[in-house]
Amino acid sequence: MRHPRSERVAVYAEAVRGVLEVDIYAHLSEEERMIYQQEHAPEAAAISGFAERFLRQGEAIGEARGETRGEARGEARLLRQLLTKRFGKPSELIERRLETADAETLAIWFDRALEARALEDIFYD
Repeated sequence: MRHPRSERVAVYAEAVRGVLEVDIYAHLSEEERMIYQQEHAPEAAAISGFAERFLRQGEAIGEARGETRGEARGEARLLRQLLTKRFGKPSELIERRLETADAETLAIWFDRALEARALEDIFYD
């Protein structure tokens, strides 16, 4: 079934809504699910592929988010260490900023901290 390019997103959304509706209203027992898979093998294989594709996409997104958070935590740890060495233990306000900042912001602050004379020279934005 081919659809014009301008309609493909809407058709896709409608198909997903249909799949969700079936899943919500047709709670099959394990026995019924096995019968379905035997009697409707092509459909079962298609929906399994669909689900597998979305699982892989979800895993990739989760991994990317985890890597980003891990990178930010590492940057924050190093910056905290530098700040402590140069200016003493960071205040609770600065700790909160370190915990909530993204890796890019932490890298900017780290660069500033290398030459800063005071904390205000680092966290002025």
